Amino acid sequence: MPHKRSPLGLQKRVIRGVIFRNTYHDRLACEVVSMLSRHDLLGMLNFDGLNVSLIPEVERGEVLVDSRGGGSFQKALHSHRKA
Repeated sequence: MPHKRSPLGLQKRVIRGVIFRNTYHDRLACEVVSMLSRHDLLGMLNFDGLNVSLIPEVERGEVLVDSRGGGSFQKALHSHRKA
Protein backbone atom coordinates (compact mmCIF):
# COMPACT_ATOMS: atom_id res chain seq x y z
CA MET A 1 0.00 0.00 0.00
CA PRO A 2 1.45 3.37 -0.93
CA HIS A 3 2.24 5.89 1.74
CA LYS A 4 -0.60 8.31 2.47
CA ARG A 5 1.29 11.28 1.03
CA SER A 6 2.82 9.55 -1.98
CA PRO A 7 1.84 10.83 -5.45
CA LEU A 8 0.23 7.49 -6.32
CA GLY A 9 -1.83 7.53 -3.13
CA LEU A 10 -2.98 11.07 -3.87
CA GLN A 11 -3.98 10.16 -7.43
CA LYS A 12 -5.85 7.12 -6.17
CA ARG A 13 -7.81 9.23 -3.66
CA VAL A 14 -8.61 11.85 -6.32
CA ILE A 15 -9.87 9.17 -8.72
CA ARG A 16 -12.06 7.51 -6.08
CA GLY A 17 -13.37 10.93 -5.02
CA VAL A 18 -14.44 11.76 -8.58
CA ILE A 19 -16.10 8.36 -8.93
CA PHE A 20 -18.05 8.69 -5.67
CA ARG A 21 -19.10 12.29 -6.37
CA ASN A 22 -20.75 11.03 -9.57
CA THR A 23 -22.90 8.26 -8.14
CA TYR A 24 -26.56 7.58 -7.53
CA HIS A 25 -27.51 6.55 -3.98
CA ASP A 26 -30.45 4.15 -4.08
CA ARG A 27 -31.87 4.31 -0.57
CA LEU A 28 -34.43 1.54 -1.10
CA ALA A 29 -31.93 -1.06 -2.34
CA CYS A 30 -29.10 0.37 -0.16
CA GLU A 31 -26.77 0.64 -3.14
CA VAL A 32 -24.35 3.17 -4.56
CA VAL A 33 -24.42 3.04 -8.37
CA SER A 34 -21.84 4.54 -10.72
CA MET A 35 -23.02 7.14 -13.21
CA LEU A 36 -19.65 7.22 -15.02
CA SER A 37 -17.71 4.83 -17.23
CA ARG A 38 -13.93 4.49 -17.39
CA HIS A 39 -13.97 6.47 -20.64
CA ASP A 40 -15.82 9.34 -18.88
CA LEU A 41 -13.24 9.28 -16.07
CA LEU A 42 -10.35 9.50 -18.51
CA GLY A 43 -11.94 12.61 -20.01
CA MET A 44 -12.51 14.22 -16.61
CA LEU A 45 -9.05 13.44 -15.20
CA ASN A 46 -6.99 14.96 -17.95
CA PHE A 47 -3.85 16.19 -16.17
CA ASP A 48 -0.10 15.61 -16.55
CA GLY A 49 1.44 12.73 -14.66
CA LEU A 50 -1.80 10.75 -14.36
CA ASN A 51 -1.14 7.06 -13.86
CA VAL A 52 -3.85 5.57 -16.06
CA SER A 53 -3.43 2.13 -14.49
CA LEU A 54 -4.94 3.50 -11.25
CA ILE A 55 -8.30 4.19 -12.93
CA PRO A 56 -10.52 1.17 -12.25
CA GLU A 57 -12.63 -0.55 -14.88
CA VAL A 58 -16.02 0.89 -13.96
CA GLU A 59 -19.13 0.92 -16.09
CA ARG A 60 -22.14 3.17 -16.01
CA GLY A 61 -24.81 1.48 -13.85
CA GLU A 62 -22.33 -0.72 -11.94
CA VAL A 63 -23.04 -1.26 -8.25
CA LEU A 64 -20.03 0.06 -6.34
CA VAL A 65 -21.23 -0.45 -2.76
CA ASP A 66 -24.21 -2.37 -1.41
CA SER A 67 -25.45 -3.50 1.97
CA ARG A 68 -24.58 -7.15 1.32
CA GLY A 69 -20.88 -6.48 0.62
CA GLY A 70 -21.09 -7.50 -3.03
CA GLY A 71 -20.26 -4.15 -4.63
CA SER A 72 -17.26 -3.85 -6.92
CA PHE A 73 -15.50 -1.44 -4.52
CA GLN A 74 -16.00 -3.72 -1.50
CA LYS A 75 -13.98 -6.69 -0.36
CA ALA A 76 -15.85 -9.93 -0.90
CA LEU A 77 -15.91 -11.12 2.70
CA HIS A 78 -18.82 -13.48 2.14
CA SER A 79 -16.73 -15.71 -0.18
CA HIS A 80 -14.40 -16.59 2.72
CA ARG A 81 -17.08 -17.66 5.17
CA LYS A 82 -17.23 -21.25 6.34
CA ALA A 83 -20.43 -23.16 5.72
